[in-house]
Amino acid sequence: MENNQPQAPEQGAQEAQDIITRAKANSKLILGLSIFILVVIAAILIWFFVAKSGSAKADEAIGRADVAQNDSVALVLYKEAATHGYKSGNRAKMEVAIRLYQEGNYEEALSYLKDTSADDHIAAAGVYTLMGDCYVNLKQYPEALKAYDKAVSKADKNPSIVPVVLIKKANVYRAEKNYEGEYNALKTIVDEYPQFIQQSQTDIRKYYERAKAAAGK
Repeated sequence: MENNQPQAPEQGAQEAQDIITRAKANSKLILGLSIFILVVIAAILIWFFVAKSGSAKADEAIGRADVAQNDSVALVLYKEAATHGYKSGNRAKMEVAIRLYQEGNYEEALSYLKDTSADDHIAAAGVYTLMGDCYVNLKQYPEALKAYDKAVSKADKNPSIVPVVLIKKANVYRAEKNYEGEYNALKTIVDEYPQFIQQSQTDIRKYYERAKAAAGK
C-alpha cells in the first residue's frame, strides 16, 4: 500500500540526488555549459517541494509517479499529479518540465514552468533558471536574459546559484556578440564570488579575460 504521508526532508534530499544522477546520464550542453549545473538547481527546488508537501491526495498522486519504472509512464503520472494544487502539484509541474526539457520539448516545458508557483527564493530561482534554459534552446535570447535576471534576483546573492546563472547569462551575451554584457556578467562573478571560482571546474578567469579583451577593456 502506498504511503500517503508527506515525505520527510531526508527522503526529499535523497530523491534530489537521484534526479541529479539520472540527469547526468542524459545531459546535453547549453551553449557550452553543462546541464549538470541546471539539474543541481532543479534538484534543490524539488527538495523544497518535497519537504513542504501539503495535500495528502496530491502526495498520493506524486507517489505513484515517483515509483513508476518507465520514464514515459512517469511523465504521464506526473502530468496527472500536476493537476492538483498545493506544493505537491507544483513539484509535479517541475518534474514534468525537467523531463520535457530533457526530451527537447522546450515550449511545453515552458508552459508548465509558467504555471508553477514557488514561494521560496531558491525554488523560484530554479524555476526561472530552467525557463531561461528553455528560451536559450529556442534561441529566444532576450527572453532568456529576462528569465536569468529574475533568477538572480530571486536567488538573493546565494553564492551557489547566482554565479551559475551569471555564467549562463554570459554565454547568451556571447552568442549575441554582446561582449560588454558578457564581460559584466563574468566580472560580477570575479568581484563578488571568488570562492565559487576556486571551487568551480570551469576556468572562469580565462573566459573573463577573453570577454574583457573582446569588450575592449
